[in-house]
Amino acid sequence: MARRVSILRDEEGMANVLVTLFIIPVMLFLCFAVVPFFVYVMKANHLNTIANHGLKEAEAVGYVSPLIEANMNARLAALGMGPVVVDSTAYPTYEGSTRTKVYRDAADPTITLVLKYPAPGLSRMLGALGGGSGGTAAHDGFYYLVLYGKSEAYE
Repeated sequence: MARRVSILRDEEGMANVLVTLFIIPVMLFLCFAVVPFFVYVMKANHLNTIANHGLKEAEAVGYVSPLIEANMNARLAALGMGPVVVDSTAYPTYEGSTRTKVYRDAADPTITLVLKYPAPGLSRMLGALGGGSGGTAAHDGFYYLVLYGKSEAYE
């Protein structure tokens, strides 16, 4: 009789062990799956912050100068997002930004700052979760920021 009670206790303990063995790997996978998405979001946040600083500098001088681009590139490189070449195009790129001086009293004193940078491969992350086939490219797309500001430059 004492033996039956012992077996029942062992079965209850074994059920707890089995549940733990199934739950812990799932929880670990979910925890580590959040990390690449967090990195993706943080890179976007850093790009936005750097672009806003660059826009403030461009508003002061009236256009996106090569010095402003160099300062933005240096800030990006300090964060580990230095120059990258994708399909023979160098990034970050500022194509579409205001290149000619715009004065404060112009009819349209708007300054545009455009920043384009390769984004990490999110489709590979989704592929690991069964959300797609996953890609083999180094990137899935680009961060593409377009910011507008008002020139503060005098003649």
